[in-house]
Amino acid sequence: MTVGQFRAFVEAEGYRTEAEKDGAGGWGFDSAKSRFEGHKPRYSWRNVGWTQTNDHPVVNVTWNDAVAFCRWMSRKEGRTYRLPTEAEWEYACGAGTTTRFWSSNEREQLRGVANIADASLTARVDEKNWVFMTWNDGYPFTAPVERLRGNGLGLYDMHGNVWEWCSDWYAADYYRKSPADDPRGPDSGSVRVLRGGGFYVFPARCRSSTRDYDTPSNRYSVLGFRVVCQE
Repeated sequence: MTVGQFRAFVEAEGYRTEAEKDGAGGWGFDSAKSRFEGHKPRYSWRNVGWTQTNDHPVVNVTWNDAVAFCRWMSRKEGRTYRLPTEAEWEYACGAGTTTRFWSSNEREQLRGVANIADASLTARVDEKNWVFMTWNDGYPFTAPVERLRGNGLGLYDMHGNVWEWCSDWYAADYYRKSPADDPRGPDSGSVRVLRGGGFYVFPARCRSSTRDYDTPSNRYSVLGFRVVCQE
């Protein structure tokens, strides 16, 4: 979901994100120090430390913020919008492929496909321990949606750009015992699933099968969401 779409929700509902309400703020980029920092009150979805247009993916939103957006969108459109399950997300990412990335098994084939750590980010951050790709896609931080190639299902930014919240609770061993068809995740837990990787990750962290997680109230400058429209 984009900044513009989230802004429409905020303005219609008078909504304040958790980063704004609890006073802790989110994460952002301090250009004077050439590094990311947080949590700080000055950072939220409105300010991440770099320029964002309405076409950029919204970030610094919690799982709870994302669910609130889905509820509003469902009322507004008269259809059900929700976060994807982890299984739905992976199916959509792979788009029928069985390779590490929908583009291939080779990380070099992510060029033009995934906004991940590359030369554009190297030039902006003071971080010696990250693994950077040698190409420069022109987007050191988040890229506006649909700027890179989409997969076989016409979906963009499934690899890289921002991590995305899924509806599932996270359990490391869930898929050892889950249903084969349409698994929905454990019934309870303490952290929610994240998928996709972000603009600062190396290739292995944005594979179609890579899993991550965080608490539902956490927020970062590389964490957003996409939604499913359930007909």
